[in-house]
Amino acid sequence: MKILALDIGAGTQDILLYDDGINIENCIKIVLPSPSKVFAEKVKEITSKGRSLLVKGETIGGGVLTASILNHLKKGFKVIMTKDAAYTIRNRLEDVEAYGIKIVKDEVELENFDGEILELREIMVNLLAEFLEKFNVNVLDVDFVAVGVQDSGVYPKGVENRRFRLQKMKEILEKNPKIESLAFKEEEIPEFFLRMKSAVKAVKKQLSNVKVLVMDTAPAAILGCLTDSKVKDAKEALIINAGNAHTLFSLILDGEVAGMVEHHTRMLNSERLSWLLKGFLSGKLLDKHVFSDGGHGLFYLENFKPKPVEKVMIAITGPNRTIFSNTGFKVYFPTPGGDVMMTGTFGLVEAVKRKFFA
Repeated sequence: MKILALDIGAGTQDILLYDDGINIENCIKIVLPSPSKVFAEKVKEITSKGRSLLVKGETIGGGVLTASILNHLKKGFKVIMTKDAAYTIRNRLEDVEAYGIKIVKDEVELENFDGEILELREIMVNLLAEFLEKFNVNVLDVDFVAVGVQDSGVYPKGVENRRFRLQKMKEILEKNPKIESLAFKEEEIPEFFLRMKSAVKAVKKQLSNVKVLVMDTAPAAILGCLTDSKVKDAKEALIINAGNAHTLFSLILDGEVAGMVEHHTRMLNSERLSWLLKGFLSGKLLDKHVFSDGGHGLFYLENFKPKPVEKVMIAITGPNRTIFSNTGFKVYFPTPGGDVMMTGTFGLVEAVKRKFFA
């Protein structure tokens, strides 16, 4: 079985070509800059030229790309976006237009556009295949493509954007508290997860017959940690993904999710981390506390039980995992397959195994 796992984060896109016929150490692993970073640099070049900007293509990750586009507007230059591309900025088009961006539904409207054109793409299997072919490695014969992207979802009017994604995670986990419940086969993707749907469409354009699975990047990292030999044996584990934008805490009791907390990484210091960690494990921290502190929120599931910090394995992954260095807690840094950068891709591979073969 061959699985192409693509974990597309805010800083990097991590690629694993998993083949169960060879040792994991010999599988192809690649770490590249994230598409949003690459396109952000291209926008900056266009801004320096003082040209109008047309953005078309897929719905991809925003982050630094969004910041570059908004800066282009701030400098007084026009920005036009097609509908799919516009969802990269915000998941409600009214919010995108409120920035001063013109949204067009049909590219025919753009025939007389005078400016620079940027076409967004974040899943480029054909380009990867072309590169690896030079090393006698075939990507086009994979059985599955598993993609990790962060998707905040299209939040209804009147619902706070920060709350929506975590609320939906809670609803899904209430039905089945296994972390792989947050991974979706292509026909299972909820309608409000537009970036996930865009990812499937992009894969299918290049590999029409392949089976596709998508998962949010943070839960994928949590699942990846659960493949680490030491974490796998822990009955009670607090697994934390300290990403570039968000930090997600997930309490795993006997293999099931018992609760989650999400906050913004840039806002976290030793004091806040201790507050979140102790309060969450004790069950005394509430959703309103995290939200009022600027985070996304918190939820507990029915299987939650208060746990003393010293009784729980604290496993931390993600590019900002060292933020826990000065908290005084005893922490463990998982390395599934011997490579911390592949944690998310290992989670995606494990999700395929659990969703298609369990």
